[in-house]
Amino acid sequence: MKGEPLPVSIPAFATADPRVDETEVTEQQVSEHRVPDSHPRYISIPSLGVVNTRVFAGGVDDNNILESPMNISDASWYDKSATPGSGGAVLINAHNGGITRNGVFSQLGTLQKSDVIEVERGDGKKFRYEVRENESMALDEVNTTGMKTMMESVEPGEEALNLITCDGRWVPRYQQFDRRIMLRAVLVE
Repeated sequence: MKGEPLPVSIPAFATADPRVDETEVTEQQVSEHRVPDSHPRYISIPSLGVVNTRVFAGGVDDNNILESPMNISDASWYDKSATPGSGGAVLINAHNGGITRNGVFSQLGTLQKSDVIEVERGDGKKFRYEVRENESMALDEVNTTGMKTMMESVEPGEEALNLITCDGRWVPRYQQFDRRIMLRAVLVE
């Protein structure tokens, strides 16, 4: 009614950012990936078939938006969040889809309570986390309270792993999806 386009359902691959590299990551690139000892090196989600996905450090862009990894097959650890084993909340995001194929977090919204996610640090130490919450949240809520929540553990006093990816409907006016998957897990070993 105001002349603004309504959100429409469009598959992720039809609206993805063309700047995202969709080149396949080789086994050699995965095995040669190095990070500082305390940083997350790989993330694995066995129930989704995600194995040893490279994790790169990232921050926020000039618009204060969480940076996404350059390659659709990689993940990005927010470098102002905790590191695995430090007792805080580790925050990792990745793409849900691209122009020609799915991203590493394309099925993140299907994870359920007690599903396991593993993070391996640069020194080879592995940490296992269990999902406690997994919800699709409206972008407005993400921006007002959701991101603060993602910097905290779902269980106060427990180490956390929190994952984010896009979800919902594509909004042409803003060139982004109107929802985010917000997954919260806690350390179990």
